[in-house]
Amino acid sequence: MANELNFGSVPAEWPFPVQYGKENRIEVDVLVVGAGVAGSMAGLMAARRGARVAVVDKAPIDVSGSGGAGLDHYLGCISNPDCAYTPEEYMELPPQGPMGGGGDHRSYIQMKGSWNNLLELEKLGLKFRDEEDEFKNASFRDDKTKIMYAYDYKTRDTVRLRGGARLKQHMRDGLVNEPNATIYERVMITSLLTDGGKPGARIAGATGLSEETGEFYVFSAKSVIICTSGVSMQGTSTWTFNSEMFGNGYRADPRNTGEGVAMAWKAGAEFNSEQQFGQAQSTGPFGWPWYGIGNPDNTWHACTIVDNKGKKLPWKDWNGKILETYEERCMPCEGQDYMGNLRPQPYIDPELIANGTYELPLWADLTDLSDEERRGIWGLMVGNEGRTRIAIYDYYNKAGFNPDTDMLQCPVMTPESFAWPRKDWFQGEPNKAAFWKADTLRGVSTDWNQMSTVEGLFASGSETSQGGAGAGSSGAYSGHRAAEYAARTQRAGLDEEQIAAEKKRVYGPVERFGEAEATISWKELWMGMNRVMQQDCGDFRTRATCEHGLLWLDSIKRHEMQLTYARNPHELSRVLECESRVAVAEVYLHLCVANFKVAEENAGKDKQMFIKFVDGELVITFKEDEWWLKAPYAPTYLENYERCTAQEKEVK
Repeated sequence: MANELNFGSVPAEWPFPVQYGKENRIEVDVLVVGAGVAGSMAGLMAARRGARVAVVDKAPIDVSGSGGAGLDHYLGCISNPDCAYTPEEYMELPPQGPMGGGGDHRSYIQMKGSWNNLLELEKLGLKFRDEEDEFKNASFRDDKTKIMYAYDYKTRDTVRLRGGARLKQHMRDGLVNEPNATIYERVMITSLLTDGGKPGARIAGATGLSEETGEFYVFSAKSVIICTSGVSMQGTSTWTFNSEMFGNGYRADPRNTGEGVAMAWKAGAEFNSEQQFGQAQSTGPFGWPWYGIGNPDNTWHACTIVDNKGKKLPWKDWNGKILETYEERCMPCEGQDYMGNLRPQPYIDPELIANGTYELPLWADLTDLSDEERRGIWGLMVGNEGRTRIAIYDYYNKAGFNPDTDMLQCPVMTPESFAWPRKDWFQGEPNKAAFWKADTLRGVSTDWNQMSTVEGLFASGSETSQGGAGAGSSGAYSGHRAAEYAARTQRAGLDEEQIAAEKKRVYGPVERFGEAEATISWKELWMGMNRVMQQDCGDFRTRATCEHGLLWLDSIKRHEMQLTYARNPHELSRVLECESRVAVAEVYLHLCVANFKVAEENAGKDKQMFIKFVDGELVITFKEDEWWLKAPYAPTYLENYERCTAQEKEVK
């Protein structure tokens, strides 16, 4: 029946021996869930502290995570020797960038360890310096350290990664060569285990499933670090599903489907509040391949833009000053402490397009740049960036594109769209379709040790708003703290009833395959969840609609989810991912309900809200603003950091 519903499709013969039900018991000190940039570094650092470590990922580690395809720049490397600010100074600056100003202890942790993390990657084999002097005397290069910078040439807070295309391969090699670390690839962690099987109780380990053989894994661990990249706009897609539509794409790995969020939520961990749901000015269905269309921003920052007759567009800073030189495009304007996201842009008056002064299409003119700047964009950046290294750089070169002589067409949009001061043009025409795809969850709440409110459960990377190339510094920090915790903690016992219940849930779809009523595929389950969120958590929502959405999702869990099927371990993993997506949708709806509730009660004014779900009850708590610098913590970032890393320094 299931094959008939799939239009007669029959999956290819499964290439691995299927061993559903076979159980593997593994005992470690530290379990790392997800081995992207953050998880790989977490595993390495924990193992070097003497802990027995298991590093588990759904994919091969050398290509897993959002950094798996490669990274061209290391954002937020504030602690590098050439940066104009210290991390302590940067935290006090106004919020013009992704971290500076308005950040919290997690931002500081990521920045403070960023340079040491980059040096560690260099030891593992990442050649990020211009050692061959290929870019000698370039304005973005420091000739003494041979470090190359991007975007803001004055602040120097972003390092270009010359060998970033192989970043994850170096990390995997490091794990393989670490005697205290064992890697488990193509194993999907499905749930967290807690002391006595109770939500909110101390962590005891986790369960997993082999995506090749279907075997079941039970990990006993003193501490667990979640590094599963939180909720990615592409992978989770809480509001939309269409695998053929570019609007469903984003920067993150499509395998980042929210398992860490779902597991932590079910384990009773506390989550940060969130006000924004499902809205962002980002890629819609009219978008272009990322960085593969002419534009002046992000990877293509400071590129000259000309109209169809070759007329250059003037560049302006945020004060409205016309910039005469290329170098000025890469410097903060007067009154800016640092450039951040408020970068200069080509100025386009919509009237000048409408009256024909500028003729569309526009073109990105790399030929106008110096040789070093041209190769810096097309070779260093586009050549190492994961979204462009093969799909753009390799393919365009093979097709004959030559940045020394050729220009790249910019998208044709309405004149008003070009006038937007902060827009990546490759995202396509704005406001042509609803931007439903924007997953914006801020994730698990963690303290100065990166530990959640569930004792022994740590988190890092995008799971705690510490994503990007610098995620490795937050991962390294979490690895140290988790190893220290494991060294002083007794192991919690595994609850066999909790394990048995999870095993039953995991194998339900394959056991139902062939039954007459088992007619729901993983894709249909995903799209059903999308419809709930589109209806009850859309542009306009009320407390009643959100509560209705929770009832609707509960109905899906009790009915349609019990009619899903899977024909092999691959499909089984996809069904389980969609069950995680449903849990993520519930988190969003509970956050919405909490927002309405505190507004109605006028509670928590001038405080930060946190929520968790324990024993069927939504628990809302509040903390003082900047609680991470108030008792029981020290009043400064540096003092808290040094307290937490004191044992680490003793080991060194």
